[in-house]
Amino acid sequence: MTGSESGGSDAETDIEAAIDARLASLNSGNYRANNELVLSTFAEYLARQRAVTSLKDLDVLDCRRYAQWLRERVHDDEDALSAASAHANGPYFTIARAFLGWCVDDERLDANPARPNRVKEGLPEHHGDHDRQFWSADARDALLGFVNERAHAALDGSTDERERTFRDRAIVTMLALTGARGAELFNDPRDDHRNGLRWADVDLDRGIARVFGKTREQQPIPLTDRVVESLERYRTIQEPATEDWPVFPTRHHPSLTRATENGFRERRLDDDAVEAAMNEATTMELLREYEIAPPALSKNGARMVMKRLCESADVEIDGEYLKPHGGRRGLGSDLYAQDAELAQETLRHESIETTHESYREQNVIERRERLEQALDE
Repeated sequence: MTGSESGGSDAETDIEAAIDARLASLNSGNYRANNELVLSTFAEYLARQRAVTSLKDLDVLDCRRYAQWLRERVHDDEDALSAASAHANGPYFTIARAFLGWCVDDERLDANPARPNRVKEGLPEHHGDHDRQFWSADARDALLGFVNERAHAALDGSTDERERTFRDRAIVTMLALTGARGAELFNDPRDDHRNGLRWADVDLDRGIARVFGKTREQQPIPLTDRVVESLERYRTIQEPATEDWPVFPTRHHPSLTRATENGFRERRLDDDAVEAAMNEATTMELLREYEIAPPALSKNGARMVMKRLCESADVEIDGEYLKPHGGRRGLGSDLYAQDAELAQETLRHESIETTHESYREQNVIERRERLEQALDE
């Protein structure tokens, strides 16, 4: 038994307290830092998604679900977690398992719930470097040119067509030229704090937007003139009813209908009034009239938009559509070639070492060119 049933105090079975004790037992600064990063993620996952904050409530199924969550993150192109970090010999699993093994040795647990083979079965396989797409300058310019032409052509079209095409152009422009992550712009159903960028977060006069960053804090990002122009034209066409309106609302009709019905219910409208309103106007018209913010486009919805646009524009990279996170990587690569510190600041990496690590292959190519020049002199 663990916890109070075996005589241990609540402090000894509290996961956060156990992590603090584990970190205090480590001598190596780098290893301690790696443990702190991984174990804080592990504890946050357990608390948020499994409602587990005590070792006495932690079981094999929780650890297996953690392994499966790591696999989902690896398969999510917008997540920076690699298969090398998540698989059975990667730090995100081995550090968590080693921590629980230490808890056994420290008599906080009777057995290690991450040890059984059925836990490791949930992890992703790793076969070398994880394929991570970078938008090339040519592909980026081709897609930006396509959405620009498409938006201008839609000026003579219907209101719905104009809003859709200018929204799509703004999506591509933001992904290509800001370094923002998809999870910072779109709704992430797995995270209650990521409900999509709102107009209240965008200051077009100053050229700044605030996003909920990877650090789980609000972070400012710069908007270049090209991005500001795209957002200004789009906002004029969209006509958001409130500042809480998502910059990129979904166009999924069932989601819009559900939001409308929920909004009417909150306003205590009777069923006859709701039915009459739904018959007389579109859901988007009703949302604007009653100032009910629609749901934001989801990350998966943004992928679908990008697939559709790339297919129409006949733009691809190695036979695949331009994935949302590839825009961030591509911009970072271009900036890194000119100014590593600017790349770090734009991508909001916590240290320049992270930026160097992200673009180490490009760094090798640049060193090769400098070496060639040195040998030719």
